[in-house]
Amino acid sequence: MTADVFSLRQESGQNQGKLTTEIRNDDGCYASLPSPLELGCQLEVSPGYVTSQGNEVSSGQTFVLEAYEHTSVGGKASLLLYSLDGWGRINNWQARYQFRWNKSSSEMSVKDILAFVLARVGLKLEVKSESSVITGYYPDFTIHPTNRGDIIIRRLLSFVPDVLFIEGGKAYLVNPQSADSSAYAYGQAHPIFEGSYREGAWELNRIQVEGYDPVADAMILKDTFAWSQVAGLYDRLEQLEDLNLDTVTKAGQRGDAYLREAEIESATGIILVPVNCGQQLYDVIDITDSRAGLSAQKKRVLGLTLIYHPLRSQYEQRLLLGAV
Repeated sequence: MTADVFSLRQESGQNQGKLTTEIRNDDGCYASLPSPLELGCQLEVSPGYVTSQGNEVSSGQTFVLEAYEHTSVGGKASLLLYSLDGWGRINNWQARYQFRWNKSSSEMSVKDILAFVLARVGLKLEVKSESSVITGYYPDFTIHPTNRGDIIIRRLLSFVPDVLFIEGGKAYLVNPQSADSSAYAYGQAHPIFEGSYREGAWELNRIQVEGYDPVADAMILKDTFAWSQVAGLYDRLEQLEDLNLDTVTKAGQRGDAYLREAEIESATGIILVPVNCGQQLYDVIDITDSRAGLSAQKKRVLGLTLIYHPLRSQYEQRLLLGAV
């Protein structure tokens, strides 16, 4: 349907992804949905551009049609298609039965349980990078009937520093590290139309984690600090309790994961750029913007919005930024 697209808006972020497409209907050719298009169908989106090598596209983005709408205003008729990516399937899935792992022995790690749940909604788990925690932590974990997929996934990811993004029929695991190399650069060969960059205090700078050592029959208490933040702002405390944490090391890892998330989210920003079809969530990028005093400064991509509006000669991408 590319030739009939009036406009397209693709939004990808943490725990969400959606596509809104406006199709011309001035001659009534889309007065009814053309076969085989219907609710539940898969829409494939392949943004691209013309290079010295010819027409190049980035394939693999898929969305499921959730709703459509016919509009007629000012002599203009359109068909609007509203679609969701794999997060829509996760959000709409509910457990039919109870599942429980690791009650009395190490059966499945967090990664294994995550893959199990994703498979239930038709998504395959792939690894770009992963932490040692996600493969080595075996929590006593229960899924109850009617528990929703998004809540289950959030619970599992709360145990680990890893994050998840979805493209097509796959969910990709990423362990964001401050030492990650940049995958792309903006501001020189790839210009920046607009930019805003904000540095803020961490929402949390002290994590107190309580666990339990069954061998010693004793409580475990571990404090993890971001001292540079505490020095300037006093402590901003989060207290967590998880009886699955049976060693001080595990409790410390949980605290580190929470502080890592607070660090990434403390530096926010947005840049508006010409479309980079290969840009992915959680990539590290270099930003050079002399007007804002930035020279090859590393940021992490936490959200993407692609806008295509040929009648306005608009083809651009908005990237939501966080700290590395």
